[in-house]
Amino acid sequence: MLSRLSRLAAAPLLLFVLHAQAEPRMPSASQADTAQAAALASARGHRPRICLVLSGGGARGAAHVGVIQVLEELRVPIDCIAGTSMGAIVGAAYASGMSVQEMMRELDKLTLERLFSDKPPRALEPMSVKADDFVPLAAFEFGLSKQGLATPKGLISGVALEAELRHLVKVRGARRFDDLPIPYRAVATNLGNGTIFVFDHGELPTAMRASMAVPAIVAPLNLDGTLLVDGGLVRNLPVDIARAMGADIVIAVNLGTPLLEPDQIKGMMGVSMQMINILAEENVRTSLGQLRPQDVLILPELGNFSAADFDHIALAVPFGEAAARKMAERLAPLALPAREYAAHRSRQQASAAPLEGTIDAIEIVGNERVNSETILAEMQTRAGEPVDESKLDLDMRRIYGTGDFESVRPDIDSAGGRQTLKVSVTEKSWGPTYARFGLSLETALGQNATFDLFGKVRTTWLNQLGAEWRNDFILGNTVFLASSWYQPLTPAQDFFVEPRVSYLNTPFDIYVGDVKFATYSDQLLGAGADIGANLREFGEARVGLYFGERRFKLTAGPTLLPSSERSTVGAVRLALRLDRLDSVSLPRSGYYLAFEGVNSMRALGASDDYIRYFGEARAAFSSGPHTLRLTLRGGGTPDPDELPLYAQFQLGGFLNMSGYRPQQLMGARYVYGRAIYQYKLGKVPLFDGIYAGAAYELADMPQIIESNDRPLFQSGTLYLAADTPLGVAYVGFGFASGGNQAIYLFLGKPY
Repeated sequence: MLSRLSRLAAAPLLLFVLHAQAEPRMPSASQADTAQAAALASARGHRPRICLVLSGGGARGAAHVGVIQVLEELRVPIDCIAGTSMGAIVGAAYASGMSVQEMMRELDKLTLERLFSDKPPRALEPMSVKADDFVPLAAFEFGLSKQGLATPKGLISGVALEAELRHLVKVRGARRFDDLPIPYRAVATNLGNGTIFVFDHGELPTAMRASMAVPAIVAPLNLDGTLLVDGGLVRNLPVDIARAMGADIVIAVNLGTPLLEPDQIKGMMGVSMQMINILAEENVRTSLGQLRPQDVLILPELGNFSAADFDHIALAVPFGEAAARKMAERLAPLALPAREYAAHRSRQQASAAPLEGTIDAIEIVGNERVNSETILAEMQTRAGEPVDESKLDLDMRRIYGTGDFESVRPDIDSAGGRQTLKVSVTEKSWGPTYARFGLSLETALGQNATFDLFGKVRTTWLNQLGAEWRNDFILGNTVFLASSWYQPLTPAQDFFVEPRVSYLNTPFDIYVGDVKFATYSDQLLGAGADIGANLREFGEARVGLYFGERRFKLTAGPTLLPSSERSTVGAVRLALRLDRLDSVSLPRSGYYLAFEGVNSMRALGASDDYIRYFGEARAAFSSGPHTLRLTLRGGGTPDPDELPLYAQFQLGGFLNMSGYRPQQLMGARYVYGRAIYQYKLGKVPLFDGIYAGAAYELADMPQIIESNDRPLFQSGTLYLAADTPLGVAYVGFGFASGGNQAIYLFLGKPY
């Protein structure tokens, strides 16, 4: 069942399957044809120019490395390379001077997450981004404008992909591709008119990234206004490009994937996949028809090896090796004598060329709305320091993680004897107003159910310091509306002020034993302002004033406890958060610390004088698929008799004393602890995965209703959890002291 779920979740990535297994229809060829072509070239005073043509194929493209390994063993020289998609990546690595052994080491490092997770590790994100993780908002973001809704052009932007591609080339900087150790071409598709686009100059990683920008998965590369996507749509096996490079003999490697069978075409995604496969099949047939008798066609037999299996990409290498060995007799006439081949490869292999020296200056290029100083503040790389490529890659992901850009790219310009780091950014074309929505569902089967729709709309960069107008809402069991103006005070955004207005209407339930005895309506209309300090990726501190009017009244049940029909609010609030968790819902490492104190004072116009404080600590520790999650939190007041009913603490609900209903436990102070053991059952591409967990909870909470009181409340939970596009979904069973139990269906953020 789990493997089936993984396959379903991986369906979008199967768009990498852009290549069809075509019956090669070409003139009959033999060793004699190849030998004759080599002899004719020699008669003209030079050996034949041999060009390697590498097709696309997603993760299957690692088979190209196996082919190259055998060509080296047979001493077959490669004078030029043309490639598409994954073929463009392997081809660029080899053309830049990387050896087979070096390519293998880099392939071993690749995983689906490294290639297609653009965001930086969550611990390194700014607090303004992390804060949204505590709200059940779906990851997908819309743009809002007068023209309506706009969406990103791909599931991922390609920032992480391009960072990995930079590790696969041994020459840096813009250049003519004819000046590489091996002349090279990469093929992409012009999305605007559907024609072929051939890269013959520029930055190698840029060309590689454009060539494998799979539609709907990786956002198109915007090159001076031209949108470029995967070259497999128009030329998956670019034989004609090799001819244009002067090839006398072509060695073509085609990694075809069979078309889907009729019963494999499921829904719209299946139809789309099949359409792309058909388009690729047609252009591959055309390319195969361009092969001549002296050319060599290599067909690795990869079977069902998935084009999306980047977690095991190196396993495709032997397939290419085996296919090339089958063609050894055809390749033999092209071999050079050992000494001549060694000299040939020595000339081609560039020495290891990591970026060296210091960065003399840093420039931000391409930004229109976003302040350059703000971008520089996100970087750890500094002018005057030695080049550190790992730090630089992480800086690019940090900048992308701010949420303002659809692409970020570093280029080193060494003109004039100075090394200038140019950070090229492309601001989101669907901004600067963004919207996200989400759902929270909780039902204890046979008992109660709640539903809330969440939304967040923000307009960014309203001035040069990065002001944002933020609007949040909750509609459902709770109604919440809030609008604030977040105003940084410096370009580095170290300090800020945030005035806000808000409205809240939420039910406040009173239980006697296991029976809901009364329900109050808690309505609050207010305004306030905070001043705060950003602690970068570590957290933030705030202090502020809040004023308003509260209506707290009984709406159902008998008058069990006193309530105030109408009261005023005037309070000082202090808050501190330190957040280094790698995930809020399913953490595997990191910690989270929070403290909040509220002082309600009549001197500020409040109806009630009281002090209320709250603190929380979370931590997660993992080894392989095993994770231990610990939580300790609590709250209280110096004088429990002064704490009004609406300010009481409450517990209950899924993973917040499971087995008890939401708000069933209530008191003026409490201490709560939770330990969760979590096991990762399986991976889901682009999501956190599927988990099973067991939780033990206990709480010391003197109850405001004496008949509910117990020395210690205990609870246990068993659950299954899966990360989904709408958030983490849970199915769980909770049982608590006193015989309370519940079966939960939950979508959202457990406390």
